[in-house]
Amino acid sequence: MAGGKRRTQAERRAATRTALLAATVECLVEYGYANVTAAQIAERAGVTRGAQAHYFATKADLVVAGLEYATGTILDQLRGDPPHRPTEAETVMALVDRLWALHDSPSFTALTELWLAGRTDAELRRHVARYNRRLTAGLGETLNEVVPDFLGRPRGTAVLLTALAAIRGVLLTGFVSSERTTGTLWTVTRSELEQLVLDAIGGS
Repeated sequence: MAGGKRRTQAERRAATRTALLAATVECLVEYGYANVTAAQIAERAGVTRGAQAHYFATKADLVVAGLEYATGTILDQLRGDPPHRPTEAETVMALVDRLWALHDSPSFTALTELWLAGRTDAELRRHVARYNRRLTAGLGETLNEVVPDFLGRPRGTAVLLTALAAIRGVLLTGFVSSERTTGTLWTVTRSELEQLVLDAIGGS
C-alpha cells in the first residue's frame, strides 16, 4: 500500500463486517427475506463464504445483524444536523419530512421486509420488536432535542406514534402503487400530520 498507511487487522475485520452488513441490506431489498441467501450476501460483499461464515455462521445471524445495522443507519441519518426552523411546528414537520425521506431508503425497505417476515417467524419478530423500540426511542430523543419537551405535552407522544404509523402505511402502499399515487397520498397524509402537530403545540 505505497504512500498510505497499512490498515490494522482490526480495521480490516471491521471493514469486512460492515461490507457484509451493507450487502445484507441490499440483498434484502433486492431478493426479499424469503429468497435471500448467505451466498448472495457474501458475493455482494465481495468476500468468500468461509469469511462470511467466520463473522456470521448462519443466514439468521446475518439478518439480525443487518437489522441492527439498518436501524443504526437510519438513526444516524435522522440525528445528523438536527433541523431548526422559525417555529416549533415547522421544526417538527422538518423532522417528519426527514423521516419520510428515510422511510424511502434501502435501509427502511429492508426493515419493512423484516417486519413483514416477522409475522410468521416468532424469533425474527422478537428481534424486530426490539429494534423497533430502539428506532422509536431514537426518534423521540431527536424530537425532544429540536423541540424540548414535545413528548411531555398532552398529545406529543400520540403525534409521534401517529406519524410513524402513517409514514409506514404510505410506504407499504407504495409497494403496490405508482410513484404518483404514493406521492399524492403522502401529500394528504402530511397535511393531516401537520394539523396534529399544530394542535399538540397549541397552534404556535
